Amino acid sequence: MSIEGRLMISRKSGEAIRIISGEHTTIITLVQDGSRMRLSVQAPKAVKIYREELMIKEATLKGAI
Repeated sequence: MSIEGRLMISRKSGEAIRIISGEHTTIITLVQDGSRMRLSVQAPKAVKIYREELMIKEATLKGAI
Protein backbone atom coordinates (compact mmCIF):
# COMPACT_ATOMS: atom_id res chain seq x y z
CA MET A 1 0.00 0.00 0.00
CA SER A 2 1.26 3.49 -0.78
CA ILE A 3 -0.02 6.65 0.91
CA GLU A 4 1.21 10.02 -0.39
CA GLY A 5 4.48 8.62 -1.70
CA ARG A 6 5.04 6.33 1.28
CA LEU A 7 5.37 2.60 0.98
CA MET A 8 3.56 0.76 3.79
CA ILE A 9 4.88 -2.75 4.45
CA SER A 10 3.71 -5.23 7.07
CA ARG A 11 6.40 -7.40 8.64
CA LYS A 12 6.34 -10.06 11.32
CA SER A 13 8.91 -10.12 14.12
CA GLY A 14 12.29 -11.11 12.69
CA GLU A 15 11.36 -10.27 9.08
CA ALA A 16 13.33 -7.61 7.24
CA ILE A 17 13.19 -5.16 4.37
CA ARG A 18 16.22 -4.07 2.36
CA ILE A 19 16.76 -0.62 0.94
CA ILE A 20 19.13 -0.74 -2.01
CA SER A 21 20.48 2.61 -3.11
CA GLY A 22 24.12 2.16 -3.96
CA GLU A 23 24.81 0.27 -0.74
CA HIS A 24 22.51 -2.04 1.20
CA THR A 25 20.48 -0.96 4.21
CA THR A 26 18.46 -3.57 6.11
CA ILE A 27 15.65 -2.87 8.59
CA ILE A 28 14.57 -5.80 10.76
CA THR A 29 11.52 -5.88 13.02
CA LEU A 30 12.59 -7.24 16.39
CA VAL A 31 9.65 -6.86 18.79
CA GLN A 32 6.18 -5.38 18.65
CA ASP A 33 4.60 -4.47 21.98
CA GLY A 34 1.19 -2.89 21.54
CA SER A 35 1.62 0.25 19.43
CA ARG A 36 5.44 0.27 19.73
CA MET A 37 7.85 -1.62 17.51
CA ARG A 38 11.57 -2.14 18.03
CA LEU A 39 13.62 -2.09 14.84
CA SER A 40 17.20 -2.97 13.98
CA VAL A 41 18.82 -0.93 11.21
CA GLN A 42 21.96 -2.21 9.49
CA ALA A 43 23.51 0.36 7.17
CA PRO A 44 26.93 1.54 6.00
CA LYS A 45 28.56 4.06 8.37
CA ALA A 46 28.14 6.80 5.75
CA VAL A 47 24.32 6.48 5.95
CA LYS A 48 22.85 8.91 8.46
CA ILE A 49 19.78 7.66 10.32
CA TYR A 50 17.66 10.10 12.31
CA ARG A 51 14.44 9.87 14.28
CA GLU A 52 11.94 12.16 12.57
CA GLU A 53 10.79 13.89 15.76
CA LEU A 54 14.38 14.98 16.51
CA MET A 55 14.79 16.40 13.01
CA ILE A 56 11.55 18.37 13.39
CA LYS A 57 12.61 19.65 16.82
CA GLU A 58 16.00 20.77 15.50
CA ALA A 59 14.44 22.47 12.47
CA THR A 60 11.94 24.24 14.76
CA LEU A 61 14.75 25.49 17.00
CA LYS A 62 16.59 26.83 13.95
CA GLY A 63 13.43 28.57 12.73
CA ALA A 64 13.08 26.45 9.59
CA ILE A 65 9.53 25.36 10.43
